[in-house]
Amino acid sequence: MHADATEEWVHSNTGVVVGDDGVLVIDATYLPSWARSDIALIRTVTDKPVRYLVLTHLHRDHNGGASAYRDAFPGIAVISGTDTREFIAINRAATARATAADGSPQRRTLATLEARLAGGVDSLGHPPDSVTKAALAKNIRERRGELEELAAMRIVIPDVVARHDLTLFLGTRRVEIQNRGRAHSPDDLTVYVPDARVLFSGDIVLHARFLFVSTAWPPEWIRVLREIEATDIAAIVPGHGSVFHDLSYTRALRQLYEGVAAQVGEGLKQGLTVEQIQTRVDTKRLRAAAPEWVGAEKDDDWKASIRILVDRTLRALRGLD
Repeated sequence: MHADATEEWVHSNTGVVVGDDGVLVIDATYLPSWARSDIALIRTVTDKPVRYLVLTHLHRDHNGGASAYRDAFPGIAVISGTDTREFIAINRAATARATAADGSPQRRTLATLEARLAGGVDSLGHPPDSVTKAALAKNIRERRGELEELAAMRIVIPDVVARHDLTLFLGTRRVEIQNRGRAHSPDDLTVYVPDARVLFSGDIVLHARFLFVSTAWPPEWIRVLREIEATDIAAIVPGHGSVFHDLSYTRALRQLYEGVAAQVGEGLKQGLTVEQIQTRVDTKRLRAAAPEWVGAEKDDDWKASIRILVDRTLRALRGLD
């Protein structure tokens, strides 16, 4: 697990599989500086070279640090799904430049925070206490560092694609990469280590208080979660958050998506609009199945994510995506 990059962006988890003659890494975090820190940690465990870097999907919190691995291990093979490779090639450099550009929303936010700190007042115009002032200074440092790295970021385009399944060997240790297709993103990979019974799920499973579904295909995500539940697993390493040692969270996630899909399907049969369905979908019982989702401080985020989930589910059920 990593600390957040900023108050807006998080780093993905990074998985490490050590074999007889090399190492495989799953996901490269958001920023190269954090990836370099991960490489230093890997070096405390083994001096074997990192031979493979697997990027589970297109979102930049999972692949922004790939250049650090290419620098440290020039012969590394960078692996992704077929569509993910194209998304990275087309979008990643452009989004990094746009975020770091003069006048971007992120630059304007930073300038506002800097002015607030220099003026000695909080967002309400009051003098901040020492804790608030320290948090504001930390926020500014993180945002400055983020923009500096994004401005200089070198994008690594994967050179190996997993169109379906791909089996690799680290000496005698077998690693199974599977392209799950559409789920959390348009093109999700998982990595399974049979001898340890460990699955690295990317964001197909992520340990969070609310849902990240803005690029999701929920009906197909349900299928993938069922496949994961049928796998012999001792542990799931999610894309974010702490490791799961059973399938209870995965099952709760699948049941939530199934419950929402059923309600959306019924709303479509009744001729309701997406806005009407969004107001009628009830997730109270389904939400209670996962303690991570229960928390009054996150209610607005939860409601927003459910509205997006309804929209994504409706579009999929109507065949629009």
